[in-house]
Order: sequence, then C-alpha cells, then structure tokens
Amino acid sequence: MAQPWRPVLLALVFISATLLTGSTSNVQAPSEEAPDWPEGSTAYDNMVEMTNFGYRKIDTEANMNARNWIASELEAMGYEVERQPFTTALCENCENIVVTIEGQLEDDWRVVGAHHDAICYSPPPLIGVTYATCESSGAYDDGTGSGALLELARTFSQWENKPLHTWKLAWWDYEEWQGSGSPEGGGMGSLHFVEEQIPDEVNVTYVNLDMFALNWPVPTPFASQAAGCDEEYWTLYMFTSPVDDWSYYEDRGLEVTQSMQSYAEWFQSHLKAINSNLSHPEEWVAVIDDTKGNSDHFNFIMNNHTATWIRGQHQYIYEEGDACEQTPKHAQSDSVTTINTMAGGRANVEAGLQTGLDIVATMAWWDWNAPSVEESSEDMTALGERSGAVIVASISALLVLIGAATFLYLRYNPTEQDES
Repeated sequence: MAQPWRPVLLALVFISATLLTGSTSNVQAPSEEAPDWPEGSTAYDNMVEMTNFGYRKIDTEANMNARNWIASELEAMGYEVERQPFTTALCENCENIVVTIEGQLEDDWRVVGAHHDAICYSPPPLIGVTYATCESSGAYDDGTGSGALLELARTFSQWENKPLHTWKLAWWDYEEWQGSGSPEGGGMGSLHFVEEQIPDEVNVTYVNLDMFALNWPVPTPFASQAAGCDEEYWTLYMFTSPVDDWSYYEDRGLEVTQSMQSYAEWFQSHLKAINSNLSHPEEWVAVIDDTKGNSDHFNFIMNNHTATWIRGQHQYIYEEGDACEQTPKHAQSDSVTTINTMAGGRANVEAGLQTGLDIVATMAWWDWNAPSVEESSEDMTALGERSGAVIVASISALLVLIGAATFLYLRYNPTEQDES
C-alpha cells in the first residue's frame, strides 16, 4: 500500500535544513574594472634588466646592484622601501627588499615574493657541483619572478583605496642552495622574513613567483614533440598547501592542524575560482598539492602559513619519462635567448608571464574590492537579527510539519486494534 506520509517527512527534513542552516556563497568578482593592469611585456623588460647585472650570486656586486635597482624602481613608484639585511654562515651581506601596502586588517597579510639571487652549478646526475667558469644570468630562475613582481608593484601603486588585507611584496636574497659543498641549505631570505619579521599573532597567505613564463599559453615546441612530448602546451603549476597529501611536510616535522587543513582547502578553491574567472583551462593551469618544497613557499608552510608556488616548466621531469617539460636553471643556459628559443619567441614568453600576472592581480583586485571591515560587521549584525527570526520561523515550521506528519502517519498506518 502507498504511504503518502513519506513525502511530508522528506519535506520536513528539506525545509528544516534550509531554514536552519541557510547558505553561503563564494567570493564574487567585482564588476568594476581595475584602473591599471600588469603587462607581460613590462615584466619581460624587467627580467632582461635583471640579467644585465650579471651573475647575481650572493655576496657579489651583481647581486647588490640588482637589489639596489629594485629598491630604486620601487621608490620611484612611491613606495617606502624596507631593506632587511641578514647574515648566514656563507653570506655576509644578504638583503631582502620589502614594501608594504597597508590594509584594513593589520594582522592578516597577503605576501607575494620572488628571489633576486642566482646560482650556477652542474645539473643531474652530478647536481650541485660548482666550477670556476660557471656563471648564470638567472633569466628564468628567477628573473621571471622578480621582474613580474616589480610589474605587480607598479600596478598596485595605481590602485586607490585600501585592500582588505595588508599586502607585502618581497624580493628575497639567498634562495638558491650554494652547491654540494655548502654547509647550509637555501631559502635563507624567506626564512629570515618568516622567523624575524612576522609577529606571532599574524596570519599569512603567501604567493611565490619562481620560474614561470614557459607555461600556458606557450605551445610545446617541435623539438619537445619530436622527443616524445604529446602535450599541446606547457603547464603552469600552482603547488599549494596540500589538501590530500601532507607527507612531505609531516616528514620534516610539521604538525598539521585542522585550521591549516581547512585554510588549505579554502585557498585551493579560491585559486581555482580565480582561474575559472580568467578562463584558464584546468589542464594547463593546475592547482595541485605541493609535495616537493624546493622554493621559498616551503618556509611559510613549515611555519603554519598557507602558500602556493606559481611555477612554469617543472624540473628534470624527463628523467621520470616526461619529455614535455625541461627547465633552464642553475647554468649558463639560463638566459633570455634560451627562454625565447624554448617559447618560440618573445611574444610567447610575454604571454606566459601574463598568465601568472593575471592570477596574482585578480587575487589582489578582489581583495581591493572586498567588503570593508565595517560593512562586514554590519552584515554580521544583520545576519544575527535575521538568524533570530529564522530560528523562530524554523521552530514554528517544525512543529507544524511534525504535527502534519504524525496525523498522516496515524491516518495511513492504523494500529493493530483498528485492523482487528
């Protein structure tokens, strides 16, 4: 026999859940167009300028000249430049260059960083062996990141109003490991910042720009196709605080908390929303768990901050059977000429830089247009008032529906005495 009371119970569950829990929505892209936007062509010019200083190894004149140029460019844009010197076992004169854009939230930062130093040593299988004639202009690693970050700084200087979060743009010194004879690892500049410059009560979301440009929409060149590559484009990777696999960081002593997990899930979703807004194909612009470290984002994640590494061609993948992606880094081959050749011309390099620039600029523009702290407070007050009304309505609806369900249940499910 049909049981018409069941739809009522289903309706009770559905309506009650809707009334009691409400709904949440994702961040919406602002309708207003930004007054200025970063250009891949300018980032390219900045990259070339970085290579003109020569081999930017730590404690060299080339390194100091490059960071002085970055600082002077920032000052010309109107920024107050903070120079953060530090020393290590191998570096007597290292220095980060940092600028701050004050936001409404002083204890919640968005930090975007790239390293300005360069290194040269042998590639695999004898990785890390240095030799006297080895020099690198560091075009890809990391003239691309440093040049792009300088263009982002120029863009942000043209935007009015305060962002919701406090933004810091940082050019790290001593990111590069100094080779197999080194008594210490790399990442020293970002480590100094994380350990010495971030107060305990501050939460940081970090975006790392290191080696990108040879990525979507740069088409895979014929030489790679001839070597066995079957992909149309090189991929732009966004190696982000893990959602599924924290093992790399746990093996190095990180204790993953629920808040870290939740924020990692939010950040990956946020990055995917940005890529969707920009119509970036997921196949070629990929947000994935970071399981390797290998750049400045590592120090942020290991200190309980959420981070992503925007990175083009992956390193030495050919050894794992992938002929599609090889990285010019840590050798004389890391030059503007090599990048242009691999990309099929300057225009493609600019297009690859533009992909990363668009992602970071979109993240920033959404933050510049986020509801103010005051508006959010008013919204929460209004939400509380509405919630009170919703709770009263929910209780009333529950009582009515329970009564209706009980009536129908008794009406269509007679007792044994009635059946006799």
